[in-house]
Amino acid sequence: MSVPSPIDWREAGLGMGEAVPEDRRVTGANWRTWPFNRWAFQHTRQLVPSVQLAGADTPAPLAERPTDLSALRFTGENGETIGWETYVASTYTDAMIVLHRGAVIHETYRNGMTAATPHHLFSITKSIVGLVAEMLIADGEIAADLATEDAVPELATSAFAGTTLRQLLDMTDGIAFDEDYANLASDVHRYSASYWTPEVARGGTLPMLATLNRREAVPGTAFRYRTPIADAAAWVLRRATGRSLADLVTERVWKPAGCGDAAHFLLDTGGHEIAGSGLNATARDLARLARFLMAGAPAAKTLIDGGDRALFAAGAANMRPDHSYRSFWWVNHAPPAALMAMGVYGQRLHIEPENDLAIIRVASTPLPSNITSDPLHGRAFAALRAHL
Repeated sequence: MSVPSPIDWREAGLGMGEAVPEDRRVTGANWRTWPFNRWAFQHTRQLVPSVQLAGADTPAPLAERPTDLSALRFTGENGETIGWETYVASTYTDAMIVLHRGAVIHETYRNGMTAATPHHLFSITKSIVGLVAEMLIADGEIAADLATEDAVPELATSAFAGTTLRQLLDMTDGIAFDEDYANLASDVHRYSASYWTPEVARGGTLPMLATLNRREAVPGTAFRYRTPIADAAAWVLRRATGRSLADLVTERVWKPAGCGDAAHFLLDTGGHEIAGSGLNATARDLARLARFLMAGAPAAKTLIDGGDRALFAAGAANMRPDHSYRSFWWVNHAPPAALMAMGVYGQRLHIEPENDLAIIRVASTPLPSNITSDPLHGRAFAALRAHL
């Protein structure tokens, strides 16, 4: 485990080309806010306790077929016509890879990041956890209808009682939780203390999950996205298998996919891997993961088939039309079907199996939400798809 220490902003080198005030520091209190996040998302091991994620002894090679994307044109956020370079630069990109037909056709690094730099992935972590769960279910090592309280007795007196692993994975558990990042009084800010703030919430996510006692829907009857549900699912996986989350990811996903660059999980205040937001990895390892899924990895079809579209439409129709949600992956059913893992502040893994196309981007945007940028990314990806 690495031990965090405060970082001097002058040494951090935010990559913004401006003079740095003497009294500014990247700390545990500000590292997720702009502009500190521009440096911090590439250096989380120096800020938060972590554990290394083991991978393949030698990373699987990625073929390269550089392709000129300068001719691409599409509509920007303000209705203007922009090109690929303007799009990449204006969306606070730290790294981007386009993988097409098994080869890297475009790769770029910004803001001091390199091909060897692990980047904080936020909720892409959830999707990796969901993939592990689907593999365990497919192999019969764990039952999709396993009762949460049977696996994790500490949650038996909480609103998690009466939910199943499947409901957790698809976020149809019905537990009330306010995840409005713009509202500093919302549940998510209190809950996230179990991730980053030991002086406020010692013991990590499990005791905090046990305090969630309200329901807004009967389990299995409504979809709503909430971060703590991924942490609850991870506790079910740990208890049902007797394995740590890092070990499960290593054995089920990282090694089989040939991921072998530096990677780590951030640990909660109880010393456990943060399933809702803790994975840090290179863009190249995400490309290897995408290739693994497009090549027919175990459980890949279950993911791309998606979840209950009616429940999703009822709970999130205005968020992402024509989508569903399955095991912490967003699934776009409008042709061409796409499998998506996304994290706040601009993290995005977009996979189109039928086109053998994957787009990987990690970023450090000023605002956490990705919803407002969805249309721009959609137009950029459509232009790329047509170009290819």
